Amino acid sequence: MPEKVVQGHSLEEIRQEWAVKLKLLPEDITFEIMEKPGFFYRQWKVRLIWNEHNLQAPVITSSQAFWDGTKYVLALGEGVKRLIPFDQVGEIWVNGMLQQKAFDVSLGDQVKFHPKTQTGHLTWELQVLLQGLSVVAKVRHDLAGHYTLPQDLPAGEEIDIAQCTTWESLPVQEEIWDEARLNADLEQLKIVHGLRKGIWSEILAVKGVGEVVIAEATLPVPCQHAQLKDFVGAPQVLYEAAEKSVDFFASKVPLVKEGAVLARKIPGKPGVPGKDVLGKVLPAATFKDFQFCLKKNVCLSADELEVMAACDGQPVRLDERTYMVENVYVLHKDVDLATGSIEFPGDVFIDGNVQDGLRIFAGGKIEIRGSVSHAEIRAEKGAKIHQNLIGGKIVIGENFVVRSQLLRNVSELRDQLSVCLRQTVELIESAGASNIKPGQYLKLVMEKRFPELPKLASQVENFVLDHKDDEMVTEGIIVSIRTAKRFLAGLGPLDLQSLPFLQRVEQALMKFIETISVEIPEKLSFAVSYVQGASIQCGGTFECQKGTYNSDIRVEGDVKIEGVCRGGKIFAGGQVHIRELGGSEVSSTFVQMSSNSRLEVDYCHPHVIIAVGKEIIRLEEAYRQLVIYRKKGQVQVEKIRANPL
Repeated sequence: MPEKVVQGHSLEEIRQEWAVKLKLLPEDITFEIMEKPGFFYRQWKVRLIWNEHNLQAPVITSSQAFWDGTKYVLALGEGVKRLIPFDQVGEIWVNGMLQQKAFDVSLGDQVKFHPKTQTGHLTWELQVLLQGLSVVAKVRHDLAGHYTLPQDLPAGEEIDIAQCTTWESLPVQEEIWDEARLNADLEQLKIVHGLRKGIWSEILAVKGVGEVVIAEATLPVPCQHAQLKDFVGAPQVLYEAAEKSVDFFASKVPLVKEGAVLARKIPGKPGVPGKDVLGKVLPAATFKDFQFCLKKNVCLSADELEVMAACDGQPVRLDERTYMVENVYVLHKDVDLATGSIEFPGDVFIDGNVQDGLRIFAGGKIEIRGSVSHAEIRAEKGAKIHQNLIGGKIVIGENFVVRSQLLRNVSELRDQLSVCLRQTVELIESAGASNIKPGQYLKLVMEKRFPELPKLASQVENFVLDHKDDEMVTEGIIVSIRTAKRFLAGLGPLDLQSLPFLQRVEQALMKFIETISVEIPEKLSFAVSYVQGASIQCGGTFECQKGTYNSDIRVEGDVKIEGVCRGGKIFAGGQVHIRELGGSEVSSTFVQMSSNSRLEVDYCHPHVIIAVGKEIIRLEEAYRQLVIYRKKGQVQVEKIRANPL
């Protein structure tokens, strides 16, 4: 016998609930009590036991449908409880009432099914829409036939009419149009263009009411106007100063390289005319083209579709299609935080002052109408400051400055190394020196006579590495100078190979010095009114109208100071003319010039140091018309003693 363990609040509740679930009488169920309600557990736990022979199996018989020529009469079988109608296949009437939703039935209900019947119909109405852009057929297509029910319906508690019905075709009884009628209608409407393929199949595929597009116009292909793709920005007035604030000291001048694309023209395409369904031509829109307008320093590409920069500079867009590149930057105001620094590949003109912390880098010349205060100025082709220069750093012709300094450093290293090696060889070849290694002799000579040689080699190495991007700094010179430092510093001189390696380094340095030359352009110059506390490096000539004070001035060419040169240092590679030199008991004044230079001073104060090559001249008294030069290898000093001013 089957059994089941269940729980409940009372025995009677359990008996009634499971009698319904098992479809038994309550007295047919027996209990076996397993747990009674307690303090912690308030439900009965029992085992149900019943006899399967007492279960009541429902009786369901099939239903039947009888056709009387116009409708079906349904004889519902025993056990049928629900009927589901479907309006698209027919109507269900129960006891004389139309049913459109699922409903419950009971034994004895009169149920009738009126199937949907179609006599067959195919017609259309043609319409020309959108002034001849399309032709549409509004089709009505009904198939001839009706829905039928089988005599024996499936047995079950629910009958779904949609699943029981089938479609049965009948002979056509109404109007049916054919494809010839369609062609005649199109000819009557004078439809001569844009007929779609397979339209008759689409009409036949319509069930009920639908629309079929018969013909469509060929729309004109719109033209594509030529477009401009700009890479510069909105049109602007040349030299117009920007009013908005900028980012601290950064340069805000937009720049382009030679060959950069400033604008590109995207070619357009003319449109293609169309045609409506009546054969009328639909014109396309007019094609619009344009041409670039070129000003200075710009050119067109080979296909004339791009505007390209002909030089480095600032790109300028004057109007919608006019471009130029300005190779001279002009600023009619001060260089301050509002303008930012300036970095420009061409010439720069400043009609104002340059304030602290700013910088101006130019690939050409720089001219500043005002003063410069603690700023950095770099110009490759010369510079002129009309007023004062206070502090800061000035570099004129940086490439020439670097190369000249490189040549001087390498020459000095080679000269000292040559003398050191020569004296070492002489000491080795002297009598009684056979028991000492060559490296020890080299170490001894360096310590006694050339103690600064290792430091000089290290300084030259640092300078070369800092400027290794210069085309004059080759891999060979870098290796030679590093080798010199290796065998001159620390215990390097004691190495067994130190002497032959250093001799080869001396030969490499000599070859480097002989093969390079620094040609300073004649027009490379720096002119200023007054200088104080500044650092100046110039690859050409230097001219000061009023005077220099406590400044470090290094010039590869001539130096001309029409005022006072007091304090600081001057290194000159050419001729030097100074109206008044020295004069301060606090600040020392030092002038160094090359061996071939000539110094002329109208009035020289005492305590001035002048170096000609490696010879030092100390002037302890005041002199007039001081002239210093080298003649036949000897330094000549011409002077007239004078009382101090």
